[in-house]
Amino acid sequence: MRFKHSIRFKIAILVFLTTLITILISWSISNHFIEKFYVAHTMNALRSTYESCNEFFGDKENIKALDKEEIVSLYGYVENQAGAAIYVINPDEFTVYSSVKLNQKTILALRSVLFSYDEDTFKYSDIKYRIVRNETGVQSGATQSKVMNYYDLVGILDNGFFIVLRTPMETVHDNINFAAKLFTSISLMLLVIEVLIVLLISNMFSRPIIEMSRVAKKMSNMDFSAKVDVKSQDEIGVLGESMNELSTKLEKSISGLKNANLELSNDIREREHIEEMRSEFLSHVSHELKTPLAIIQGYAEGLKSGIADDAETMNYYCNVISDEASKMNALVMRLIDLNQLETGDDISIERFDLTEMIDGEISSSAILLQDKDVTVEFEEKEPLYIWADAFMTEEVVTNYLTNAIHYVKDGGKIRIWYEKRENVTRICVFNEGDQIADKDIDKLFIKFYKSDAARTRSYGGSGIGLSIVAAIMKAHDQDFGVYNTEDGVVFYFEADTHSDIIVD
Repeated sequence: MRFKHSIRFKIAILVFLTTLITILISWSISNHFIEKFYVAHTMNALRSTYESCNEFFGDKENIKALDKEEIVSLYGYVENQAGAAIYVINPDEFTVYSSVKLNQKTILALRSVLFSYDEDTFKYSDIKYRIVRNETGVQSGATQSKVMNYYDLVGILDNGFFIVLRTPMETVHDNINFAAKLFTSISLMLLVIEVLIVLLISNMFSRPIIEMSRVAKKMSNMDFSAKVDVKSQDEIGVLGESMNELSTKLEKSISGLKNANLELSNDIREREHIEEMRSEFLSHVSHELKTPLAIIQGYAEGLKSGIADDAETMNYYCNVISDEASKMNALVMRLIDLNQLETGDDISIERFDLTEMIDGEISSSAILLQDKDVTVEFEEKEPLYIWADAFMTEEVVTNYLTNAIHYVKDGGKIRIWYEKRENVTRICVFNEGDQIADKDIDKLFIKFYKSDAARTRSYGGSGIGLSIVAAIMKAHDQDFGVYNTEDGVVFYFEADTHSDIIVD
């Protein structure tokens, strides 16, 4: 913030102008009255000096003491507060008692002053003296002269002596000028000091405001890390605490809004994903059901039109219709199983022997193995107790074994083995045959995906089996997958052999 735009500058200028105007007004008022003050002071001093002279010359012994001196001088005898020239005149002898050195011109001037006053005015009235202002021409050079102004006290003492007290007005004016200059100098000095003090004090008050401005700017940029350092309990301190509290609440509110927005975005993405899955599901289901429905419709229409005119043909048509209906029923049942897995149905964890289960599945598939002249190597004879859902695990083993039988080459072999690891065991199912293309290997566990659609269709595959495997393994939170070898493909899944789950 520029200094000329700051509060400190504005306060300093305001105080400076206010003080300057006050000083000017005070100077004008004092300048108007200061002359009257000094004139009154001078007149009072003249009166005091008159009283001192009246008291001194009222004592005849004092007069005798002065008469004994060759040079009659009043210096040191009379208190002279006015600093005036004192002239006391004995009218009988016209002796002049003076506080300054006398000359002929001064004596003549005194006589002219005395002759201008009526002596009876002082003797026969209560007025003992008068103070008047006189002007006297003084020669200051060969051809130049100047006029001197004086305040003269002219009067008579109680003993009948005349007195003249003279003080030059120039002294009064010098005092006035000195007082004015002193007043001006002190005022200017105080003005400068006041501005410096105001700047210092305003800086003390503006510093926390500048700090709060900096924090507020960070808050406007969504940075709530900065806080106001509150050092006082006054209004500025209360404002700082309020800003800190506001910053904390804004941070919490914005954090809550961001979390809510993130959750909303996730919900929207989830809904979009679900909608895509639903559309994809309907598309795949309609595609999978279209072929058997068409076959059923065609054979049913053939029966209706009487194409099958003998018992053998009719029986063939009915068997085809029955087979296709069975395929549709199996597809629907597998879809139901997959939906139950994906919607998070509870699984029942129990401890059972996986080796015994695999032996049973191999025995059940003996006819299929004989048809393709395939041998199965399973050399694991020791029981392998795992913690899992027995029904779902059997579904995984069945899918892997069935998939291996379908894709193993004629006369080839299938091999099953264990790879024991910490707390889990990996079960591997190898089938000898063609490898899976790299572009397909990461997509095999996607619903309805078929790397070889023609071959899959030949054995009635729907592309759901491996997606069921994926759903089951995700429900168990265990790893699964597939990889190629030099002479075939290996599918695997892992099972928990040391579970901490408590079985009900």
